[in-house]
Amino acid sequence: MLNFTGQTKKRVVNLGNKKNANANYLERTRLQREQRELHRKEEKACILLQSYIRRYLSLLRWNDSIQGDWVKECGSWSSEEEWVRWLMAFVNLCKTAVTRARLDANLEITSTLGRGIEGNRRSGKFGIPARVYARLVSSMTVLARDLNKIGAPRGEKNVEELVSCLHKLVSDRVGDADYSGVIAELGVCLSKFELDSERSRQVLQLVSHLYSSQCAPEFLEFVSNPKIFEIAPEDGYCELLAVLKRIPYERLSSVSELSDQRKVSLLANFMKIRGDADFTAEDYNIIASILATVTFTVYDVPSNDTSASDIEDLETSKTAKRKYIPVQPEVMNELKKLYSSSFIKSAVKHFTDNNSSISGLVLYIFATLTYFIPSYKSKLCMLITITPGSYGWLYDQLKNDQVYKLIEAKIDEGYDFLRSHELSNIYSSITDSSISRFWKALYTFQEFYSYWLIVSNDFESFSDDKLSLDKVTHYLKFLKCICLTFAFNKENENSIPDFEKLKDISISLLNQLYAKNLRLKFLSDEFWKINTLKFNLDTVLQLIVDEEERRIEMAYDSSDNEGLGNSSRSGFNFQSNGRKKSNNDAQSKLEILKKMPFFIPFEDRVKVFQALIQIDRERYVPNNIFQTPMRLSADIRRESLFEDAFNNFHKCGSDFKFPLNVTLFNEQGGQEAGIDGGGITKEFLTSVVFEGFDPYDKYKFFKENESHQLYPNDDIQKKLSHNIDVEEQRMNLLYIQFLGSVIGKCLYENVLIDISFAPFFLNKWVSHNGVYRGMKNSINDLSYLDEQLFNNLIKLTNMSDEELKALDLNFTIDEIIGGKKYTEDLMPPNGEQIQVASNNRLNYIHQISNYKLNKLMYVQTKYFLSGLYEIISSNWLSMFDSYELQMLISGGESDVNIQDWKQNVEYGGYFDDDITIIYFWEVICEMSAEERFKLLKFVTSVSRAPLLGFSSLYPKFGIRNAGRYLDRLPTASTCVNLLKLPDYQDKEVMRSKLLYAINTEARFELS
Repeated sequence: MLNFTGQTKKRVVNLGNKKNANANYLERTRLQREQRELHRKEEKACILLQSYIRRYLSLLRWNDSIQGDWVKECGSWSSEEEWVRWLMAFVNLCKTAVTRARLDANLEITSTLGRGIEGNRRSGKFGIPARVYARLVSSMTVLARDLNKIGAPRGEKNVEELVSCLHKLVSDRVGDADYSGVIAELGVCLSKFELDSERSRQVLQLVSHLYSSQCAPEFLEFVSNPKIFEIAPEDGYCELLAVLKRIPYERLSSVSELSDQRKVSLLANFMKIRGDADFTAEDYNIIASILATVTFTVYDVPSNDTSASDIEDLETSKTAKRKYIPVQPEVMNELKKLYSSSFIKSAVKHFTDNNSSISGLVLYIFATLTYFIPSYKSKLCMLITITPGSYGWLYDQLKNDQVYKLIEAKIDEGYDFLRSHELSNIYSSITDSSISRFWKALYTFQEFYSYWLIVSNDFESFSDDKLSLDKVTHYLKFLKCICLTFAFNKENENSIPDFEKLKDISISLLNQLYAKNLRLKFLSDEFWKINTLKFNLDTVLQLIVDEEERRIEMAYDSSDNEGLGNSSRSGFNFQSNGRKKSNNDAQSKLEILKKMPFFIPFEDRVKVFQALIQIDRERYVPNNIFQTPMRLSADIRRESLFEDAFNNFHKCGSDFKFPLNVTLFNEQGGQEAGIDGGGITKEFLTSVVFEGFDPYDKYKFFKENESHQLYPNDDIQKKLSHNIDVEEQRMNLLYIQFLGSVIGKCLYENVLIDISFAPFFLNKWVSHNGVYRGMKNSINDLSYLDEQLFNNLIKLTNMSDEELKALDLNFTIDEIIGGKKYTEDLMPPNGEQIQVASNNRLNYIHQISNYKLNKLMYVQTKYFLSGLYEIISSNWLSMFDSYELQMLISGGESDVNIQDWKQNVEYGGYFDDDITIIYFWEVICEMSAEERFKLLKFVTSVSRAPLLGFSSLYPKFGIRNAGRYLDRLPTASTCVNLLKLPDYQDKEVMRSKLLYAINTEARFELS
């Protein structure tokens, strides 16, 4: 083996066991060769680096020499040529003047240039040629950019000197130099460096002086700097404001390129800069251009004094998936000026002025303000509402729009809604700006009119100074078409600005008008029918079943089942992407079923409801045929029926859906006859309802109004809010929660109960989780609670300021709780200081109604619904309005349809022409409605006819021959809906026996 040490004859002795193969030898040779090559490169690099350093130091000394000579030449120019050459020398010096090690040199040349320019201006000897001026501006831009890279605090003095020098340079503008770069870099300087008050003022004045229409984007970027709000002295505001108002509206479009946070800062800065002066057309130009690009919500950074309503509005924004931007309190105070009376009134004046050039811009302002600061939306809507003629003007603008007319023409041709290609045909003849303006106008109108429907009473809703009934009826045709169009054109949502927001408010407004029609009946039932769209119930039902089964599978796979009641486990999801993807039309129909269910006949929705219950019930059926189905057993004493029911079942939760096995014991302690095949369960549920909802019983969980309609006892909330008998009230809430479960069980088992709830309470059942139908109760619902209070509040709307002042009303209300008087503040913390006047009486009425119908009912309703939703999903209930829901609970007829009953009876041992059967139906016809209901309860345990008619009763109503025993009473097997009727063959005997049996209330002893 040879080596390369020169000792080729010396033998290499390898004492190890490892043998050197040829491969190892070659690899080692390669590595040694690479190492030698690396050493050669490093040596060359060092030589090159040394030469560059020597060259750099030489140039630096040469540059210092030149800079020294240049500084000495300052002020000693004898000709314009020398003056220009001196200025151009500055341009060359700038190329080497900015490094971290050369900040002193930078400071020297900048101050020298400023000194030279100032001296030349005073002497008035020479001017600056346009070409040289542009080079100087460009060089100063480069200096500013490099200083921004260095940052504070090292470059702070340099920046201050740079600003001073720039201020001197541009005081006499020459030519059309490009200032966009300078403005952009000055904005960065303002952010990065802590400039003193004088320099900050100079920066503002400098940027204002440099503005030209070509650099509008950079100028707007500069004005959107948050530092302006914090540190800029007021002396510099006038120049900025003057420039802002000078920017053409088309140049303001560059606002859309700003970040959301910058848009907020720009708006806040502008509101601060303009101060408290009256709003001008130029102001609305700027504000509209900013708000037209805003799609987010702002909220104050939470503090200790953040109100509950603000937090609720914030949570609503988050739930609605709208982006939200936090802002500091000082910034928020400026933004709130957009909701001031002066701003709104001035805007409305421009808005309703046909000769105003900014009428269209105000639309963008109002449209954005409805969601910009959610807690101030009601104030905006109120100010619009009290402005005479505002709604009529908005409606006329819509009605006269070309888009509206084209859609209306389609409606007149018989279209219920428009397909995507029909919308495209409408768009083809209209400009994009006109289309955008129309949808903005529509959104704005609907937001405001929705508020009016909430705060107005039914007597004034259609007053002439708002919208007459004829106009509302006309607009409803358009609104119906638009809502259905939105449902069937999800794939083209990009063609409509802010599609989701517009869709939400449109459907919400349609539901509000539907609810108002339920009370006032100004539209026929035919209006709510869709003529051009056929709902195949079986197809829709199958889609719902598929969606429900997929949802159940997903629920089993997920461990997160938290939420109110069982709503997360018991609702159908319209957005599911399951295995069987349904077509778009089917999905749209499902959406209509949930959000606009009144377009589908009530009977069909009841079938869907019952189908959903059946799907849910099948989940509780054992998979093993040999496994006994689970039943909830309980021994119930008649004298303490409600307490026993509560103790046995209130902790069951959703398991209360399982079949019950109830054993009843009479007052003597004996077990009542009968086996619970369903009839005893019905008897048990109706008895629990009778006791638990009795407003005059010892419990008093519920009260009743003058129409004997039930609602939660508001004393519970009153006592809880003042810490009176807290433990007792908490126990009452648990009882109310159990009663919710019982009502859910009755709906689940299709047990009709003879009980009526107040509409304002039922509204909360169908709106708890509904995004579109989730409206709080308003003044119109107050009549169901306290008609006298309602009438007195309505009188306030017709009173003058003098009459209101004489009443000495403020935003408080007195309550007697536990024998003591308490004053409740309706607008904390200063409600007592706010006197009711003509400008706030609508708000006062709204606050009273909200307090009575919502706040005092909140906790009781929450507990009741938590029990109800354990059994019945809120999504299922959302298919019905309050009146239809009452029909689900207690049936819809005031009497029994005897013909329907007769056609759906099964006989055992009788024929329909037997004399006993003939006499039976004659007796039924001659009974009172109350007696017929008692007979139904005697046979079926339910005192109401089946909701969908006797054909839906299962098992069928049956009459069986009990033999020729004239002394026997009729008996019944309620579990199979069977009447055991002896063959009396005598009409009077039958009448007396039937009436005796149904009036004895002998429970199951007769069987």
